[in-house]
Amino acid sequence: MRRWIGLAVVLLALGLPRPGMGEEIRSGFGFGISVPEVWLVLTRAQVAEHSNLFLEADGSEVLEAIPEAVRRVVFRRIEKGELEIFYRREGHVGGFVDNVNIMRQRSPLPESEDQLRAVCELLPGEFSRVFGRPIAMDVCELRERLDRRALYLQFDGAIPGTKTMQYQVEQDGDQTLVLTATSAAQNVVRMLGEFESMLASIRLD
Repeated sequence: MRRWIGLAVVLLALGLPRPGMGEEIRSGFGFGISVPEVWLVLTRAQVAEHSNLFLEADGSEVLEAIPEAVRRVVFRRIEKGELEIFYRREGHVGGFVDNVNIMRQRSPLPESEDQLRAVCELLPGEFSRVFGRPIAMDVCELRERLDRRALYLQFDGAIPGTKTMQYQVEQDGDQTLVLTATSAAQNVVRMLGEFESMLASIRLD
């Protein structure tokens, strides 16, 4: 997870184009989304256009602080269309930059209360194992978003002092759109508002 903190610093240093307030961004995952101007949006097209800045430190003290191997791993994930990332330009706490990432996966949502209960009981242990520290689950429930079923999770972030909020929304067939927001604990209320606004703006094909 430390690599993502480093990547946030790298991307904020690139000076990539900013979307206007409410401007629709076209995602490579098959939807449009409106993002407030304060957020830096990185899709595959944008990262490819600025690949030289992303992959080479080019004398930048910030970029030189990020291992080249880390930059290349993240670049490849975005280039392959596996990941898209948004970073909040303002209101950082310490060295952490609030962020939203988008992925797509094949993972059906729970179909019954029993399945939901089993998932909610399993996840804290799985997150604790992956993150290497005890992780508490604050919310684990089914909601409706975009006129579709959605699994909502809120839990301790991988980095102490952060919180993660995640929506898994049914898209097409067995495809699930996964939107994950992580913020410093002090910014959770602000993040929740902006995250829900972004989600509500999504226009699926």
